[in-house]
Amino acid sequence: MTLNRWDPLKDLLNFQEKLHRMVHHQADPRVKCEGYWCPVVDILETPDAYIFRAELPGVGRENISVELRNNQLILAGQRPIEPDPQFAAYHRIERVHGYFERSFSIPGNVDADSAQAKYVDGVLEVTLPKGDEEVERNIHIVCLG
Repeated sequence: MTLNRWDPLKDLLNFQEKLHRMVHHQADPRVKCEGYWCPVVDILETPDAYIFRAELPGVGRENISVELRNNQLILAGQRPIEPDPQFAAYHRIERVHGYFERSFSIPGNVDADSAQAKYVDGVLEVTLPKGDEEVERNIHIVCLG
């Protein structure tokens, strides 16, 4: 028989984090996010392009997926759990990790073949040049450094 030590602080912190996520997502019903955490995104429009900037600290470029699907930009990825030394005990957990996926309707037509993504210092920037046609095919955009 294995005995498990009960850690009320850990249970309380897990509950606090889940409650925070629920309140955060209900605070702005326009934010649609699938997954464990929801990175913040700024959307800009210039005369020539739509620009999306997402804060993704701690996410490796290899863990980010950027796609255009039917005039929607899909940002997805995963921030892995960092291994902790066996002797460590958390006193507080505020940083979230795990899978995320966000999708955004593109307000106009884009030149999908000229789309670019770059990832520098934890910020993903996707530039979608304006074009004449709707995106009717799936396009995977590779993140550059």
